Amino acid sequence: MQPEVANAFEIGPTAFFVILGSSAIVFALALEQLYTFWRLVDRARDLGIQVSKCLYSRDLAAARTACERSDSPVADIFIAALNKVNRAGESTHRAAERERQRFALWMRRRLWALGSIGALAPFVGLFGTVFGIIRSFKDIAESGSGGFNVVAAGVSEALIATAGGILIAILAVFFYNYFQTRGMRAGVEIKLVIDEFLEQLDVTTSGGAAGGPPPASTPSIETMSPAAEPAPAGVTPAPSEA
Repeated sequence: MQPEVANAFEIGPTAFFVILGSSAIVFALALEQLYTFWRLVDRARDLGIQVSKCLYSRDLAAARTACERSDSPVADIFIAALNKVNRAGESTHRAAERERQRFALWMRRRLWALGSIGALAPFVGLFGTVFGIIRSFKDIAESGSGGFNVVAAGVSEALIATAGGILIAILAVFFYNYFQTRGMRAGVEIKLVIDEFLEQLDVTTSGGAAGGPPPASTPSIETMSPAAEPAPAGVTPAPSEA
């Protein structure tokens, strides 16, 4: 065993393994969250543009196919809304909102672990600190005398445990705040994409045009009253009966 590892292990097996395991969990969660947010908004926008083109041409089947082929998590929201089209008593907006809430929970599914580690890591370091102080007093009792040389080992172990716990807590809190802010921003961006999709879907299913108001109807030739024919020359038209 290397001297550095042996010295670190002397802070106590429990504190050492907890600090080491917490550091591994923090970095693993950070990488997993980075992968989750990687091009998340961009993929949602690309899917929204593709589906809007299909809806503009009033092709619901093509819109569904585009969602099924997409790897964006937002596709599930679009499909949930498309499933409610032309169904009496069911709302596309409520279906999309339910799926959007599930999607928001899915984005933040790992943040609780980062927050917990950030809150508990200093206490783990404090546990190692107490363990080192206990060892210092034990060394004093065994030697029968005090002095820096007697307590130096225990104090150094206590400081190592404190530094390790604080370092892990700083990293965990940093990643927690970063991904919390990024998740809120991504949620707003995706909600805008969903709102645009629902507006286009409403226009498509209602039969209205995507542009301006429909042109005003003009009366047909059959409904127009015929013009009065002129009377022949020299003939006085008969007065109309009241």
